[in-house]
Amino acid sequence: MPLIIEDALLSAADGLVQSGSKIWFHFQKYPWDLAFPEQNPGVGEHRRHIETRLTQGLPDPKLAHVLSGTYHLGISPHIYSYYHLLADLLPHLVTSQKFPVLVPEFMPTQFIDFLKEAEFEVQVLSPEIFMVERLLIPEMNIPDWNSEKVKLIQYFFEKVVPIKSLPNSQSLNSEKRIYVSRKLAVKRHLSNEDEFLPLLKKHKFSKIYLEHLSVPEQVQLFRSASHVIAAHGAGLTNILFAPADVQILEIRPVLTSGQFCFENLFSLGWPGSGHLVPPRSGEFALPLELLDEVLERWQAESKI
Repeated sequence: MPLIIEDALLSAADGLVQSGSKIWFHFQKYPWDLAFPEQNPGVGEHRRHIETRLTQGLPDPKLAHVLSGTYHLGISPHIYSYYHLLADLLPHLVTSQKFPVLVPEFMPTQFIDFLKEAEFEVQVLSPEIFMVERLLIPEMNIPDWNSEKVKLIQYFFEKVVPIKSLPNSQSLNSEKRIYVSRKLAVKRHLSNEDEFLPLLKKHKFSKIYLEHLSVPEQVQLFRSASHVIAAHGAGLTNILFAPADVQILEIRPVLTSGQFCFENLFSLGWPGSGHLVPPRSGEFALPLELLDEVLERWQAESKI
């Protein structure tokens, strides 16, 4: 359920919300009570996130711009990520009464365009302080995914992005075997991509930069995918729209805080998923022999 806060003090730079002695961060994921510290978590990720954020200070009500009316909160530190758009914000908007949604300046333009195309009213806020008359804060599920949420998102996209509705649907549908490159990403890009691309091309994989596609185009691309290979990253959220028999290879760094989020998602309808964790070598690289082993196994099982 969304949390409804009246006269909410909002830091639009990162989505921190304060009401009296209580604060919320990352939507409802990290609540905190400044007046009763003994009631807050003593250790762990929750406490670390809040204590780190508190070093930056709390929103100053003297600097607040007034926003009259009711709004959905669409600002969190990770809302620049496609994964968090679909896992955290969109389910809230789809199941809630329609009010304008407040989003940050750092939200990617293609996300804002998509929300508008889906007929949500969007208000982009500069990184300042706001006093919001009535603010609805999205709930955070643990784990991130369940069957109900998966069906909700799939049904929503079936209405918003009908099959063959895009001008380039035919070309997107022709890409059956997809390698999602993170070469344009800030982190987690495979350092030896140029070395293993010939092996992927041999097996008729196409390299895709999801950054070059709109949200509807990404959905359409994955709807017809038969095989997906990708480094751990938000683009794998598009498996939501892939056929149930798609074959998936997720390449994970040795350490990543979100390493189990896709296991949770894939377990809800995509049994042909697997992952590789390359040996620690000081860089994120995929040994050719490991990739070749998977491709040969798929070949032997007539899955490629």
